[in-house]
Amino acid sequence: MNLTRFVFLFLTLLLLSCKKETQNTLHSIEVVDLNLNGDPIADFIEGHSREKSFGEAVNLSFFKNTTFFTTPAGTLSKNKNAIYCPTLLMAWEQIVKTYDKPIVVASNYPELEKLNSYKDYKGCLTENEYQTAVQIIVNTFEIKAAARFTKQLPFSERMEVYREPFLFNNENVEAFYTRGGHDENRVNILNYNSDNDFIVRLNPKDKSHEILLWMPNQKPQSLQQGIEQVIETVKTRSSFEPAADKAWRYKFNEEDRLVIPKIYFNLKSNCPDLTDNRFTLKGQPEEYRVKEAYQRISFQLDEEGAAVESEAIVESITEEMPEEKIVPKKMFVNKPFMVLLKRRDSESPYLAVWIENTELLIKN
Repeated sequence: MNLTRFVFLFLTLLLLSCKKETQNTLHSIEVVDLNLNGDPIADFIEGHSREKSFGEAVNLSFFKNTTFFTTPAGTLSKNKNAIYCPTLLMAWEQIVKTYDKPIVVASNYPELEKLNSYKDYKGCLTENEYQTAVQIIVNTFEIKAAARFTKQLPFSERMEVYREPFLFNNENVEAFYTRGGHDENRVNILNYNSDNDFIVRLNPKDKSHEILLWMPNQKPQSLQQGIEQVIETVKTRSSFEPAADKAWRYKFNEEDRLVIPKIYFNLKSNCPDLTDNRFTLKGQPEEYRVKEAYQRISFQLDEEGAAVESEAIVESITEEMPEEKIVPKKMFVNKPFMVLLKRRDSESPYLAVWIENTELLIKN
């Protein structure tokens, strides 16, 4: 099976510091792509990244209705997709550790302020699942650092390509699907209110990770709000035993279907909301300026991506006839939804995507 479905995240930051006096020597900090086979700085000089697995990345500026979020706290805009991953935060943490002094950011630089203060990403990956690097060049006062990770989540058995027309917001896109019964172990239904309001878990072959998909009736105000609601549902479901007449809502029955649009993007951005932001170190007169910021995020989800080992599940049910009518669930993800990739032992995702339009979907 082609195991090319993964998340690739990479970033660079270039910061420039100078004293408030105009004649001062310049100091710079670069956060660059980590080249595991050589000098990360040389790799940065040659180009921002070795974009092999996904090919050349497309600049985010060409996607008018998709944005990168520095942290999940960003407000979701009307008709726009939103993408968050914590590599910027991981790299910034290396800057903080290198300075070894509290960083102070004024409130008139809200994106840098969020980057500097947000800590909830910690623990989203174990230490051996991501890489960071720091290089200090003493004679030029340069500090260079990097953060990146790759995560492959293949299915043990591929799902099926959906051959019928599939409309997302009235536009035809490619999709894949799975059904209940014998495929039940691939999917857990965490919450089902209707075919237009549900949360499901796609179970990867790697049991320490999970893919969560939420299609709500009401759009959350922010990614953070959506993440918190999904995580709370996951926690509740792990200890929740539904009443007999509600049990069918949490079971992926033989007549049930789950159809998901294929997702693909390979985007890079110079993070203009961070460029020229300024900060100081507590107790020191120097003012630092963000000269350049760069982030690359690539993600693909289709019938081959993500899976779980097959398990036998035995359920006991009461003999009491349920009062609620059991109906086949037709869970077509055909309107705005959220995808989270996370470790099962963490409450923080390492990728969160809100999809509201078809820019990140594969057109049919």
